[in-house]
Amino acid sequence: MSGGGPPDEPPADYASLFTVERDRLHELLVGLQAADWLLPSPCPGWTVLGLCCHLVGDDFSLLARHRDRHHGTPAPEGATEGEFVAWLDELQSDWVRAARRLSPRLVTDLLAWAGPQIADTFRREDPRARTASVSWAGPGPLSAWLDQARELSEYWIHRQQLLQALSRPSDLRADLAGPLLDGLAWAWPYRLTQVPARPGDTVTIRLTGPVTKTWYLVAAAPGWQFGDRPGSRLAASLTMSTEQAWRLLTNNLPAASQADIAAAGDDAIARILLRTRAIIGMPKWA
Repeated sequence: MSGGGPPDEPPADYASLFTVERDRLHELLVGLQAADWLLPSPCPGWTVLGLCCHLVGDDFSLLARHRDRHHGTPAPEGATEGEFVAWLDELQSDWVRAARRLSPRLVTDLLAWAGPQIADTFRREDPRARTASVSWAGPGPLSAWLDQARELSEYWIHRQQLLQALSRPSDLRADLAGPLLDGLAWAWPYRLTQVPARPGDTVTIRLTGPVTKTWYLVAAAPGWQFGDRPGSRLAASLTMSTEQAWRLLTNNLPAASQADIAAAGDDAIARILLRTRAIIGMPKWA
């Protein structure tokens, strides 16, 4: 079964949401003490400062590509997904090593400087234009809003990792977490194309607060699509918290913790739901 893919109409104004995310990041960073910047982050080998340097690099790269149409570090031509991931990891590590000269104040100021320019760049893009390449959601080109949601989700996820490094709870306020999960959830219908299904087969995915919602993935001729109501037969279901959902989809949920997610129904479908990631590459523990 081939997938129908995400719709052209965006589920949220991701350009405006980027401003909200950057404001919350700035509020976090300006309140840090000197010792906080030296704490290890969940990203192996990076401190809190190192992770924030990575965000500066993401800012510069995004502005160069989206605003200036400059691709100074093109990916290796013909690379497999594994080769691309290895190349990207090395590129990002090189940047963070070079950025060790930057102080916490400089990093905070650079993020504050770049944030409004990224939001403005997103606002100038047509979110419905099929210009995006988002490998975990389907073969491109896809609507640009999904690329914006993917970019925003990376910043949001890294802020959750910063909070974890600081021994603080995740920030799961629904105004950001809801639209982000709506974007990340498009990884599921694409991965479900791996299993045979009959029209009307339904996968139900329930989230509990702070984001409370139920998704119905219904099999049809074009592929699995999100629907307003279930189809004729329940094939499988997942029930999990908002915390579990974002961690599962972004490979931030330890394998042992998957047992806490309530999965039922067809074993093959349930396995795909639990293994699906809205990131590039496969989880190392899978």
